[in-house]
Amino acid sequence: MKNTLAFALALLLLLPFLQAELKSTYNIPAKLTEAEMRGGPSLSGSSIYPQFGVPCTNFTYGVMYRDPQGREPEYVRINLNGQWHDMAKAGGDAKSGARYVYYFVPSSTKANFYYIEASNGIGKARAAIIDSPDQGPILYTEKFDNNQIILLDTAGNELWAYDTGADQVEGVALSKDGRYAAAVTNSRIYLFSNESGTPLWSYCESCGEPLAGSTNFAGIAVSADGKYVAADMQGKLYFFASEHGLPLWTRDTESSAIGVGMSDDAGVIAAGVGNAGEKGDRLFLFDWEGSQIGTYKASHSSYVQTGNFYQPAVTPDGKYVAVSTGCPDRRAYLFGGDGSLLFRSEQLTYDSPVHKSAISDDGSLIAYSLDHSQGKEILLLFKKDGSKVWGFSSPDDSVARGVSLSADGKYAAIGTSAGHIYLFSAASSRPLWKFTESGLSQFGEVKLNGDGSLLAAAGTSKKIYLFSRASGTPLWGHEASTWVTKLDFNGQYILAGTGLREYIGEGMREERDYVCTEIIQPKPMRQDSGPARQDSGNGPGENYGVEGGCESFDGNETGCRSNPGYCLWLDSGVCEPKDRGSGEAVCGDGICQSPENPQTCPSDCCGENCGPAQGGVRQNGSGQTREEKNGTRQGNAGGEKNGIGAENASEQPAEAPKPPLPANNSPGQGAGPESPKDFISQLLSFFASLFGLG
Repeated sequence: MKNTLAFALALLLLLPFLQAELKSTYNIPAKLTEAEMRGGPSLSGSSIYPQFGVPCTNFTYGVMYRDPQGREPEYVRINLNGQWHDMAKAGGDAKSGARYVYYFVPSSTKANFYYIEASNGIGKARAAIIDSPDQGPILYTEKFDNNQIILLDTAGNELWAYDTGADQVEGVALSKDGRYAAAVTNSRIYLFSNESGTPLWSYCESCGEPLAGSTNFAGIAVSADGKYVAADMQGKLYFFASEHGLPLWTRDTESSAIGVGMSDDAGVIAAGVGNAGEKGDRLFLFDWEGSQIGTYKASHSSYVQTGNFYQPAVTPDGKYVAVSTGCPDRRAYLFGGDGSLLFRSEQLTYDSPVHKSAISDDGSLIAYSLDHSQGKEILLLFKKDGSKVWGFSSPDDSVARGVSLSADGKYAAIGTSAGHIYLFSAASSRPLWKFTESGLSQFGEVKLNGDGSLLAAAGTSKKIYLFSRASGTPLWGHEASTWVTKLDFNGQYILAGTGLREYIGEGMREERDYVCTEIIQPKPMRQDSGPARQDSGNGPGENYGVEGGCESFDGNETGCRSNPGYCLWLDSGVCEPKDRGSGEAVCGDGICQSPENPQTCPSDCCGENCGPAQGGVRQNGSGQTREEKNGTRQGNAGGEKNGIGAENASEQPAEAPKPPLPANNSPGQGAGPESPKDFISQLLSFFASLFGLG
């Protein structure tokens, strides 16, 4: 059970910076000026509970108001979908911290955008907004409890499918020789052969059943010959030899990776990670032995969140790494495999991310997909010197997620959130053809083969398609179990994974209305459940390690004190989130924190899997503390003009025998929905069983 608890809160860690990436459909409010904020209060801990779900649920927006002089607010209000609503005080006092809430019951799957503002009569403060309002709750009709990893051949035959249940797929990768298929889910890393849907091995640390509907950034890559696998899961980068189910080494990446890329010989490994308060928002480069080549973090002095780094694209020889960033940075980058910054674009969008990148094998051409305004450029092609080749815009599209370049750089493709696929010759921004999916569908992934003669694509229609360069009519379509979120194509096989990941920003494309004959009341969570998350507002981060936040125990001293690992009871009646960075280890709080270890605190460090054989293969727990697994955190951000600052990682004990170094290994060298009520009932039952609520 304890192994599952840390995973259950991973979504709470990630959703705040996800929400900050999402784009408002109404006008962006003018920022508060320095004069308007002078003498004002502080707002922190902005939250939604639950953070996702279905219509007819009673969602709660919350925020913590503080004034150093103890001045009561003139108002605390939420701007929800362009309308102001007063928030009600739920507990606490102005000086120590008072919690304010607003209740909302949506009756459709339409997107909801919000931010919070308060005034003490002297100055103002805001939360849940960077440049544009946050989005939430995210509303769906899919349950995402029937996920799969699927291998197809180019004739459309399903060679095998592996069921992952509620464990959503976060990344897939094929070896170029076609012998191996790898995947990472919320909680596990898998390696398969092309011949069987039974994993050669799987690895996990938080090995319990995942939370239904939860999603957590992760990434995976495989060397060309399939001998090495690199995967980032829950804030750690793992490196495996394919014959071993235990990592050769692990490294701390501060936050969950939005993607992982690797050179053919595994000599350069790149991980782009999201935000974790003042940590994360970085690009990491490692070599095959786990030595850190460097790390880069964008500089935005007025923001805590400086910009997520998205899926890196690494050339086969490791000489180039293309990557892009989210808000507030919103740029395209090209680095050398040695960490040098080759170009950094101007800001490419007004308030939304530059989503993905793709690079030709020789590094001469890079494509970037954009989340932009209707009719603005959603695909940009650059040369490696940073000069723009061309951009593509369409009056029918505002968001391109999937992007691909053929290995020879002659063809490019994108998939959009309006259900379109475009194929281009790199010589022209005029599409060779356009495909439109029937209904309100989205395409999150597109992949060209080496010469651009074939294109694989998939999205929320639950279909995996293969196209030829000659026509926008699919050669075939294969039905998947639910939304297809990840895809890889090596010209011989297509590997797909299902889940929510690529579409979490859009919610349901189909706006569906409901008649709420009964309001679904979420059951309050009353159990400690994992690591802290960080606030996504403008102010300092507010840590939460309890489902619904420590504020759910405002006025409840017994409940607050029952969560000593995360919550601190104040005399004012407020249950304050505790700073985990300086807190003492508490055996039984679900976190394996130094000096705890499997011997001194088995309940935290190996849970139900305690025994003589520790480790993470198949069903086993990790059996090691965070410090033993993570090693030393890697230092400061690199400068924007100087490229990645080289910093060496501390060496880690190998968890498995290390194979010989591959040839040419030096970096840069070498070769139908159920009802909302049914869904919520099942989800709450799962939460109840997960946290022992009965």
